[in-house]
Amino acid sequence: MIKTDWEIFKAKFSTNPQDAFEWMCYLLFCNEFRVKTGIFRYKNQSAIETNPISSNGVNIGWQAKFYATALSSHKDDILETITKAKRDYPDLNKIIFYTNSEWGQNKGKEPQGKIEAETKAKENNLEIEWRCCSFLRIAVCCR
Repeated sequence: MIKTDWEIFKAKFSTNPQDAFEWMCYLLFCNEFRVKTGIFRYKNQSAIETNPISSNGVNIGWQAKFYATALSSHKDDILETITKAKRDYPDLNKIIFYTNSEWGQNKGKEPQGKIEAETKAKENNLEIEWRCCSFLRIAVCCR
């Protein structure tokens, strides 16, 4: 078993850790949804990393965010991604966020940024799933 260490990850992929993280998340996404031939994408694609896929009648997009700080520090970026995703892909039903970070809890309560992101997603008829650091530790070491 290999423990995920993001400092080692950054050192190993020092030229562009964000790009390496996106590639790793792309592989995890394709594996989860059994996409064997890859997914079409544009360079600097808007809002999501690749074109959406359809799985069991649900149109799913994904976003990879490699952050050095808690997700709460990046609330505005996440809200903008949700807005752009629905604007640019109106048939999108679900967005999955992969991130090496976690939400910071506030006195045992849901973080305000997470609440706002999930509210924004709901307003845009999007289901949101978080694949945070704890998910990636299992996905990377145990597959």
